[in-house]
Amino acid sequence: MSIERTFFEKKGLVLDKERVLTYSKLSCPLDCRYCFVDDLSTHEQQRGVSYLSPEQLELLHNLPKEISLVMLGCDTEFFQNRKDALNILHEITELKKDVSVITKLALPTRFIGELKIIADTLERQGNIFSLSISLPCYASSELWEPVAPAPERRIEVLRQAYLQGINTLVALRPLLPTLPNEELWHIIEETKGSTIGYYSGPLYLKELDQDLIPENIRGGLNIETLQPHWMPEGNLFYKIERPGQMEFLQKIILEKNKLMFDGSADANEFLRSHEEYRNKSPRA
Repeated sequence: MSIERTFFEKKGLVLDKERVLTYSKLSCPLDCRYCFVDDLSTHEQQRGVSYLSPEQLELLHNLPKEISLVMLGCDTEFFQNRKDALNILHEITELKKDVSVITKLALPTRFIGELKIIADTLERQGNIFSLSISLPCYASSELWEPVAPAPERRIEVLRQAYLQGINTLVALRPLLPTLPNEELWHIIEETKGSTIGYYSGPLYLKELDQDLIPENIRGGLNIETLQPHWMPEGNLFYKIERPGQMEFLQKIILEKNKLMFDGSADANEFLRSHEEYRNKSPRA
């Protein structure tokens, strides 16, 4: 790793190919049971601090030229302080970079309108704004996401954002191996008309909790112990996948004539080279 990349990473800004992933000291209030942010962060999370520090914002104004995408909310809920989030977004538009944000919160329609103003500003500059709604489960949400807003409320945010002309994505990440196929089908059916596409990825857990991954189903799962490359050294996790589940998800997404991406950065690259897929309202 170059000296420059090491310096940025120590400040909570990870440079990865054409993107920068931003990490904060801001605690996430949602406590989803698949979350691994405490192991991912190299500093203690706090409440009541800004998502990005003044030093991080200054560094973002001095990114290497090859960085074209700023990814926000990598280690917490970016919109938990909406005023702070808007201030950061307005400042980041000055970078003339693409911007990607992910959320689980039930955002008010008026606030979504504020995000549309930011999206329009970026579009006029030749940049892309995308909003991902995290929705890895539906009927199982009380088990996996006991504090997060109900899936129905997140789907309404997705719908409102799409109607206002924002590029929206659905993050089925992690792909929970305990979800019945019917639940995955239901998520796609409820969201297909309000998104450009979907992305997913495996489940990683530090412990094999009985209530999350019951012993009686483990024999049918692929469970691997490993050190994820994106984790600090010394973090062993269980990578848990159900054979055929990802293929099933890809199949139903294709049947609904929607797009499947590897992640939000992959989606951003696609939108950059396929302008006809971007969701733009007349005022953009």
